[in-house]
Amino acid sequence: MTKPILLIVRIIAGLIVAAAVLFPTLYIVAKGDYTVPATVAEDPSIPHIEINGAVFHSEQFGDPLDPTLIVIHGGPGWDYRGLLSLKALSDEYFVVFYDQRSTGLSPRVEAGGLTLESTLQDLDSIVDRFSKGRKVYLVGHSWGGMLASGYIGRHPEKVEAAVLAEPGFLTTELARDAHLRFGPRWEASFLWRASKAWFQSLHVKGGGADAPSDWFMGRIAPYTNTEYYCGGVVPEAGALHWRPGSAAMKSILFAALKNGKIEIDLVEGVDRFKGPVLFLASGCNTLIGVGHQRKQARFFPNATLKVIEGSGHSIFAEKPEESVGAVREFLKAKQTAP
Repeated sequence: MTKPILLIVRIIAGLIVAAAVLFPTLYIVAKGDYTVPATVAEDPSIPHIEINGAVFHSEQFGDPLDPTLIVIHGGPGWDYRGLLSLKALSDEYFVVFYDQRSTGLSPRVEAGGLTLESTLQDLDSIVDRFSKGRKVYLVGHSWGGMLASGYIGRHPEKVEAAVLAEPGFLTTELARDAHLRFGPRWEASFLWRASKAWFQSLHVKGGGADAPSDWFMGRIAPYTNTEYYCGGVVPEAGALHWRPGSAAMKSILFAALKNGKIEIDLVEGVDRFKGPVLFLASGCNTLIGVGHQRKQARFFPNATLKVIEGSGHSIFAEKPEESVGAVREFLKAKQTAP
């Protein structure tokens, strides 16, 4: 055996031995009491609704006779915990929160049918369920803002006004301009965080078959685009989300990929919508912040932009008074307009 080949064999053997020692060591070190919240499937006492055979974790606040305001959370794959500050609007509106299919505390379903299309259809079902034949108000955050835009283009007759809080991207071109990451960062800090979270996920108990991957995704996904936040400091995950839906996240993103790149159009038809639209942007987000949202607002005939200073992407959790106040002021102006 020649010396170069022998050296390669030794290196490979050394790596195998190191992995054999390191894996059980890290497994033992990561051992702990890790849990994820139960979904409606495990705990039927969690507030929920059923529409067309699909079950959604959902809460409603306020008087059903008041105008209906539907809150659409981000992701794909997150939940509405970080948007609960919008509950304050229930003094004037009937506020509806729901975790999208297979996300948050909604039951997990087969991932194959989870797409942008199915999510928009679910939103339409939610609107029809709570609108009582009246136009609704939509408040969508991040991915939820993208859904709101797509929904407005399809059903402008069902929407009175909308707030799009830092939607990620509304077209293929804007998705490429945003330079968002949909995979891992290769910095040592991210790789260490991912490795630690993965070993911890091996110890997750309860929560169904998706619990380990949901745990893992919840602890690494927010760190793929740290430019969303002031100084790159990501808020503590538990303050923003109950439990991500990792399968929904991957399924919907993969369904939008064509030749390895995102292809999407969520502005078709929005030019028909004459109602007011408020775009909210955070002051710190350097990827999809103020400049990006100005570009996106141009698709709507009657759009305005408001900046929430001193906040990262999670504006309703980071700056609840300012962001909810901006929504209230916008809606009140809409109601008093001639």
